[in-house]
Amino acid sequence: ENTTKNNNRNKVQGQKIEPELKTKFFDDALLLSLQNSKINKNMSKAPPPKLHFDDGSRIMTERSAGAVIESSATTPSSTKLNPRGSTDIETYYEIHRIASEIVMDQCSLPTSKDTDGDKDDDREFLCKVALQFPDELLDDAAEVCWLIEDEIIVQYNEKVKKGGLEFAEDVIIPPLVFVLGDTTYSSCCPDEIGALHLDADVIVHYGQYACLSPPQCLPVIYSFGVLEWAGVEECIESVLQHIGEKGDEPIKLLLLCERRYHQYMETISIGLMKDDAVQEVIVGSVPIHNTKIEQLPTPCNNATSCCKEAATQIQSENEDCCDNQNNPDDGMNIGGLRIPIAQSSLPCYTLLYVGDDSGASKSRQFMNTILRCTSPTNKTKECWSYNPEKKTLSTDPSSLLGVSRYLNRRFYLTQKAQLASIVGILVGTLSQDRFRTVISSVRQKILDSGRACYTFVVGKINVAKLANFAEIECFVLISCGETSVLQDEREFHLPVITPAELDIVLGEKVWGGSDSCNTDFGDFLKDKNEEKQSSTKAQSIDDDKDDENSGVDDESEDDEPFFSMISGTYIAKPTVQRRINRKGIDGRGGDDKPDSQPSEGQMVEYKSDAAEFWKKREYKGLEAKIGQTEVKAAIEGQTGIASDYGK
Repeated sequence: ENTTKNNNRNKVQGQKIEPELKTKFFDDALLLSLQNSKINKNMSKAPPPKLHFDDGSRIMTERSAGAVIESSATTPSSTKLNPRGSTDIETYYEIHRIASEIVMDQCSLPTSKDTDGDKDDDREFLCKVALQFPDELLDDAAEVCWLIEDEIIVQYNEKVKKGGLEFAEDVIIPPLVFVLGDTTYSSCCPDEIGALHLDADVIVHYGQYACLSPPQCLPVIYSFGVLEWAGVEECIESVLQHIGEKGDEPIKLLLLCERRYHQYMETISIGLMKDDAVQEVIVGSVPIHNTKIEQLPTPCNNATSCCKEAATQIQSENEDCCDNQNNPDDGMNIGGLRIPIAQSSLPCYTLLYVGDDSGASKSRQFMNTILRCTSPTNKTKECWSYNPEKKTLSTDPSSLLGVSRYLNRRFYLTQKAQLASIVGILVGTLSQDRFRTVISSVRQKILDSGRACYTFVVGKINVAKLANFAEIECFVLISCGETSVLQDEREFHLPVITPAELDIVLGEKVWGGSDSCNTDFGDFLKDKNEEKQSSTKAQSIDDDKDDENSGVDDESEDDEPFFSMISGTYIAKPTVQRRINRKGIDGRGGDDKPDSQPSEGQMVEYKSDAAEFWKKREYKGLEAKIGQTEVKAAIEGQTGIASDYGK
């Protein structure tokens, strides 16, 4: 070890080091690497030593390499199956492509002063890359981390040379490539919270389980794993054979796939287009999201002046941005993939899904795809699915998934949620773009309906966590498309619904089958903006009506019962307080405003529905009862074996 350490000290940073000498030392995830510059005339201009992070796994692997080889020869492996199989690690994890995208987007070229060594670079690392692996791929995490780090240095050197700058090896800054630990929420979402702990510049998300949701502030590079699939031609022949048996006019296909088969979609598309029976093939692609952190101004203490105007302006800009992103003429997202066709053109295409159609997959991509393509408003002409493992083509995938039974279950939960008077908003993601906008919109809708509302951030969701909140009667889960519907939701004692289903619970929409099970944030916000525009028009009409008549109408609307399919009878609306007159809420009349802020100099009554529920409980926990209990001196209690206390 001492010999290796001395050899590393004499190596010039940036030179190629032999594998046996390329050792890093572990010390609480920090490695202090002293790098000496070349012994030349410019020694005085050499940069200061840099701190370098490393998890210590490389030297630990090298030390235990001999023991692992001996044990593997005598003891069978007990590790769980790795999806990579026998595929080469550099091929499966796309080391070259990942490093190329990182160098192109995150690594800027040095200036002429940097290459001459005249400038002391303030950067600690060339770039900071966070690698996110699912549990089944963690065995390869350390080796992938080393390979990407080395490939980034190699490709950055080539980029510098192509830029016409003379490369100086003694000023190269190494990249920081680290592996994320346990994810904050589901593994399908990029863990921006964990990546920002080390101020990462980009996240590399590995694995087949990915929701492809737009990130909030960090760019994400996806790699689903490159596996060899020998049945591509057989898939093409099966589809063309079925089209030939139908004998209809030339068909238009919408080609979507499971994440692991994404690399073969262009090959399938080209093979299908060679036949005259196929008129057009549209291939779904991984969406490219432009991420940018918006710096908001620091609010002042005056809640009625500049801050309100700035917040209103930012909110309007965000809503306009959402409108532009959800323009139906620009395309749409189905199952996380981007489709470059208008929604109105969807009935002209036949869906062809390549992947696991048995419903046993961990991912909900196929279910979300079928629900979207069988929507009553805009559905595809037909739906086909090809299972590469079974090598079968199905023309009725809805029956394989049990879509009817699924819709019946979701309809039951919406009817049960109508009886709730205290609703909890359950935050299931902190990385998806615009999730705060969805939370605020859902919260406002619940409060406008007269129900009480509380927001919970509990991390990964399970039955035990939600059982702690006995006063909550219904939860609205704000999460990505893959986790908006819990896989084990039948085990929960309360209904857990989506924001789209909340509109049905509040009576703003009627049950529409597959349309009511949409989990896309973009569609929910688009509907919100449409409702806002329609409510603005309705508000202008209500201004012309008599104030007394409008108040009577609102009060009678609050008292109107509704028919519950759970109890089979008419029941009163489950509101904890009567809905306040719209005229007072909007501030168009009356002296008192229910939304008054403490800084406006008005006294308001605070009422907690959760506290009222707690007062009605018989057991309230350990109570001090200060001043109510007689003070007594401490006495010695019973001692001995507990079984003899009663004798």
